Amino acid sequence: MAAYSVGIDVGGTFTDCFVTDGVRGWRGKAPTTPREPLRGLLAALEDAAAAIGVPLTRALGDTVHFGLGTTVVTNCLAQLAGAATGLLVTEGFADLWPMARGHRLGVNGMSRPLPTLVPRRRIAEVRERVDREGAVLVPLDEAGVAGALDRLVGEEGVESLAVCLLWSFRNPAHERRVAAIARERYPDLPVSCSADLVPVMREYERMTATVLSAYTATSCAAFLDELEARLAAAGLRVPVAVMQSSGGTLPPAGARTRPILLAQSGPVAGVAAAEALAGALGVSEVITGDVGGTSFDVAVIHAGAAERRLRAEIAGLATALATVAVGSIGAGGGSVGWCDARGLLRVGPRSVGADPGPACYGRGGTEPALTDALVALGLIDPRSFLGGRLVLDGEGAVAALARLGRGLGLDAAATARGMYRLALEEMQLAVHGLLVERGLDPRRFAFLCYGGCGPLFGAPMARALAIGRVMVPARAAVFSALGAATADVRREAARTVFRALPADPNELDGCFAALEAELAAALAAEGLPSEHVMFAREVDLRFRKQTWEVTVPFVDAGRLADAFRARYAELYGTGALAVGAPVDLVNCRAIATARLPRPALAPAPLGTPDASSARRGMRTASLPGTEDGRPVPLYDGERLLPGMALDGPALVERHDTTILVPAGDAAHVDGWGSLVIEVRRG
Repeated sequence: MAAYSVGIDVGGTFTDCFVTDGVRGWRGKAPTTPREPLRGLLAALEDAAAAIGVPLTRALGDTVHFGLGTTVVTNCLAQLAGAATGLLVTEGFADLWPMARGHRLGVNGMSRPLPTLVPRRRIAEVRERVDREGAVLVPLDEAGVAGALDRLVGEEGVESLAVCLLWSFRNPAHERRVAAIARERYPDLPVSCSADLVPVMREYERMTATVLSAYTATSCAAFLDELEARLAAAGLRVPVAVMQSSGGTLPPAGARTRPILLAQSGPVAGVAAAEALAGALGVSEVITGDVGGTSFDVAVIHAGAAERRLRAEIAGLATALATVAVGSIGAGGGSVGWCDARGLLRVGPRSVGADPGPACYGRGGTEPALTDALVALGLIDPRSFLGGRLVLDGEGAVAALARLGRGLGLDAAATARGMYRLALEEMQLAVHGLLVERGLDPRRFAFLCYGGCGPLFGAPMARALAIGRVMVPARAAVFSALGAATADVRREAARTVFRALPADPNELDGCFAALEAELAAALAAEGLPSEHVMFAREVDLRFRKQTWEVTVPFVDAGRLADAFRARYAELYGTGALAVGAPVDLVNCRAIATARLPRPALAPAPLGTPDASSARRGMRTASLPGTEDGRPVPLYDGERLLPGMALDGPALVERHDTTILVPAGDAAHVDGWGSLVIEVRRG
């Protein structure tokens, strides 16, 4: 009997599926259906089953792992379509949420209003007080809690509740009693408690994460309920593993209670796949770039591990959540070209989405998208898109570009070149910004690009950033789905301890032991045997009286200060070190990962470098940096075997993506099927 690992990534334009039995891999792809997400998801599964050559019921019945990257939480926040959310806070702190934490957004430094997820009238105070050590100063007024709940639910129509009380991470008893009262009075009311979600200091960031989780709870639960029912009816017998934004997977039960952990589910799946591929290749410094239908998502793998953020910003709001550091901009295949008030050409961030899609899709879309520009430039062949399953309307793309160009004094070709150049510049800025934020030199990195459009931008972007090597994985267009199919289970637990260094080693060991026991119990409840679980330890440190922390691995309590200073110097430079300043330990964090038994792909042996058997003639294309079309050698990517090599300029056409190898660059196929491009300097 076959044993399949299945991964799904629900994107803005297409829903991707990847299936492997450990030896072979199959792809499935279908248009995303925003109004009925499961319709597109099931269509992608059907497409993959057809590629295997078996009915979907049999494929799902033989599945041993089913991973999912979903946009359900992202879409809920983007559309402000969440539940009517109420917020319970400590007496005297009702205005903390409306006041927010001031910060500026956007490259132009202009501020903009933050989303009003909880209006002031849906915020209620409860009489209680816990001090910074966790001692109860004022007992919880349970009658007051009941009255506040009755007002919020009965008068304000609250559908979901967030609870965030002062210093609850030190003593969660009051928060948990509030939650118990809420469940007693309103059993169907979803309740999110900050002490259970992110029990760390800084009440605003903790409150934000809790509100976002409550706001998205009903949308996420409804999606997962229907997903599990439909997949079970179609033959799936294993639980769904949902990608979470901190990396790794979460069961549906955990996703229902902490839905905000899925905020970057899809992009993080791609980073997980990139981390695994980089590890297999022995490459420790990698920049990942995913150009999909609606966005460009970039992340950094440094010293073999994906870089992380301690205080992720979600929907423009600062939170206390630790996530994989993914930067996103609105520059994807569906990004709209438009003319601003100054008469200048712009691209994105708005996208045409899956419906109607770019003008070239022939589904009624009239606005020119980046995909239309790629078609007009000859970089995408309208006849072979998705292996010829979707024939694009090249004339429709040119007509849409011409309409936009008339207002700019440009013809269709010049408009297409301008859109490509602008999108490329925006992507370069996103990569550069993420590296500068971490004090990293791009010349030390390889660039791993994927997504349906990513390989057309990877090599030009790498050259502009002085990156010497580009890697395009074998399954670039479904790479995030591959990540969902192969990701580990991951859980985190953190506690604020706040101690000056040197800290008592026995106290720290006790704190970590308690965190690890909490994680082990949670994984055991999900049926994960302890022999599959590995633990890692981290601490968040800062110089005395600094505002923010730096995370370092915990190895030896006696060497924490030295490890902190080394990491601080790496991030900010040795000149930024505060010589002689004391160091404070703020948080301890335990991370549990579990590698479940599932099929894993293996590399193939290398063959001859002669790629002539994959040559398919020439195609006229306008390459970056040129003003007109010229013949470019064309290769069939499905016939390029490990060991084969070619020189640029060239276009490599795979079933679901096209790769650009610029003039002067050289490329070869490695044992994993990746096309590796050596980028010419200058």
